[in-house]
Amino acid sequence: MNAWLRSFWLLMVLVSTLPAGAQNTVLRGRVLDAETHQPIPNAQVGVADNRIGTSTNDDGRFALNIPPAYTQERLTVALLGYKNYSRPLPPLPGPELVVELKISPAALGEVQITGSVLGIVREAVARIPRNYPVRPTQLTGFYRESDNDPAGQPRYLAEGLLLAFKEPYQRRTAEGEVQIKQSRKVDLRPDRQPIRIDWAGGPFIVHLGDFVHRRSQFINPAHFKDYDYRLAPGSTFQDRPVYVITFAPKAGNRRADFEGRMYIDQDSYAFLGAEWHYTPAGLNNSPNSADSRALRVAYQFYAGRWHLKTVWWQTKARLPIGPPLNYFGEFLTTTIDTAQTPRPGYTERAQYRDVFLHNAVAYDSAFWQGHTTLLPSTALQKSLFDQQRQQQTDSLFKPAEAGTDPQQKQLSAFDRFLKRFSYGSHVGAWPLDVPAAGLTVAYAPAGSGLQVQRTARVSAQDLTIITQFEYQYALTRELALSLATQRLYRQFKGDGWEVGLSYEHNFNSHRRPLYGRAGLGYIRQTVGLPLGTFDNPDAGLRVSGTHLGADELSARIQTVSDALRPSLGLGIELSHKFELVADASYLVPMRSKTQLQLDEESGFFLFRSSATVDLPAAAVDLRVNDQPTTRLPWQQQPWLLSIGLRYRVR
Repeated sequence: MNAWLRSFWLLMVLVSTLPAGAQNTVLRGRVLDAETHQPIPNAQVGVADNRIGTSTNDDGRFALNIPPAYTQERLTVALLGYKNYSRPLPPLPGPELVVELKISPAALGEVQITGSVLGIVREAVARIPRNYPVRPTQLTGFYRESDNDPAGQPRYLAEGLLLAFKEPYQRRTAEGEVQIKQSRKVDLRPDRQPIRIDWAGGPFIVHLGDFVHRRSQFINPAHFKDYDYRLAPGSTFQDRPVYVITFAPKAGNRRADFEGRMYIDQDSYAFLGAEWHYTPAGLNNSPNSADSRALRVAYQFYAGRWHLKTVWWQTKARLPIGPPLNYFGEFLTTTIDTAQTPRPGYTERAQYRDVFLHNAVAYDSAFWQGHTTLLPSTALQKSLFDQQRQQQTDSLFKPAEAGTDPQQKQLSAFDRFLKRFSYGSHVGAWPLDVPAAGLTVAYAPAGSGLQVQRTARVSAQDLTIITQFEYQYALTRELALSLATQRLYRQFKGDGWEVGLSYEHNFNSHRRPLYGRAGLGYIRQTVGLPLGTFDNPDAGLRVSGTHLGADELSARIQTVSDALRPSLGLGIELSHKFELVADASYLVPMRSKTQLQLDEESGFFLFRSSATVDLPAAAVDLRVNDQPTTRLPWQQQPWLLSIGLRYRVR
């Protein structure tokens, strides 16, 4: 533990000074305000017309990995409100380069326009196909996420190198492929925390935060009527004038989800970036509840088009269980590839419901060498070091476990259970052959005034619908124990259950998984015909030893069948969490009986009693087509077909 902590702290402190690899060199620098000499965060640092680049951290520092082919290119540093900085790259390796940015005078003046402010936004939206990529683009970028406690101390820190596949911007979308090339985590949460709720979909902020690509509500013409747009004092970016436009819900409007400001280039009408937060209405309309949600997004110019540069995302939420969530995620584009790159295959793609924190690989003291990353701030480094030092102190009082990796903490019993647990729902055709028939049932228990008598008509049908809810617990990678409940619909009513084993084998391990499925279950199913409700004159009525004291009883005549159910089927993975399954089963009958069931219809539902009378019974008269019998007219058939959806919790 101690050696690992020292190694990690050394990495965090020295990451900006380490060489990038045998072939590449690292340009280290710091960006300051020329007048105040204060560090400037979020400045865009680019080389070779932004083919590669990074951004400054909260301390104004950056480290950019320079390939040999780019050593003769120019370095540019840009930020809204400052004059553009450009110079040839200095000889590398070398000392830390200090860049001083001067405020642009245009940032202090008012922008003069003709026409409406909304007209500027409309024009910018109309020019999206002209200003943004019209063919697929791949971004290489660095991603970081954390969850902080109320004091601002990170509970965990996870970092990753991503490949993000971007669709052309003519089509409105918030979707796209993300491939996690490398990742690591520093988990500072208590070892024995019983329940952990981890953030899913974090790396997808590269698509979800791209407000131009997804045509977020505040630039969606369908919602222009919901917003009030105003012109703020102008600014500049890369020495070009910029419209600064604020947007907020119109007075009394409850359909506007966002409030903030956006930046639009005056010459090209390109969206250069925006910063916004969710309104109370937006938080209520969001599918994921949160107390606050804020974003900041910026774009950069390369090869005649504007590309996503950075996404900053923060969400705060009180969770049903566990501590409050204070999620912070940021994405930084470091390389832009406009060639016709192939989409990553299914097995290489991350899924939205995957928890990025679970994807961390073993720690490596040279983990990010050879890659451009967003440097951690001094405050973050100190916070991590203080917590790790406390963990180191605490570990002195705990016996060390041989062979344990500090990064791979022991899962709680609850987490181990969830890792093996899945559930799903199915709909199927229950094999029931039903001829048309007349049915008469009479029941008069001895010593009671209860009279159950009803004539019903059974309609012919070849198909009865059944729904099933199934729970599975994986015993091995391919073998699972299953428990399911069933319910019948249409003219018959009935409930059932099944317990068994299921086996699943992946036939397509290198692409989207295609599973062969086999199972064997023991099933009990009730098929009943409701007979209506009847008054109960006897408060002390007992049927088959069960007291039925309610004033009103319902009755149905039913069959109860036990069977073995072998099955074969196929499953295809829709995502890492969801699987579409289809099964064909053969019912091997074991036993069946006919019953009259009586249920109490009043009282608290948890305390309502039911009783059954097995036929033949002297008190029950059953007739089918006016002929006395003890068998109901419908017949169980062997084949059962079903289709369903399974969900894996972890």
